[in-house]
Amino acid sequence: MKKFTVVSKDSVTELIQERDSSIKKYIVIRNETTQTEWYNGLNNGTPMHEIIEWIDDCTYRLTYDASKSDLDEQKQWVNANNGIVVSKDKIEGKCMFYKATMTTNGGKVISQNGIICVE
Repeated sequence: MKKFTVVSKDSVTELIQERDSSIKKYIVIRNETTQTEWYNGLNNGTPMHEIIEWIDDCTYRLTYDASKSDLDEQKQWVNANNGIVVSKDKIEGKCMFYKATMTTNGGKVISQNGIICVE
């Protein structure tokens, strides 16, 4: 389950989105300025290509790279709303705990806490 918090003016709403049960794991390959995500294994299906824009040593903005693949409506919407800002909270062992936040052009703040680990 994916849990998102949406803050809009004076209200806070939690949204829970069911995960696609066919996806067992994500593979993320990252370098300084790009990130590629695969579902269920490297070179399996169509990857998501993202651009990384570093804000500081612990924070970066992700947008989808339209030059490498066609963007569906959701990815276009994310890009139109200035992407997703990812802030590293802490690192424990091989895992990074983070908060991903998107502030829409309409002023809503959508956030999610997550963990990404190195195998």
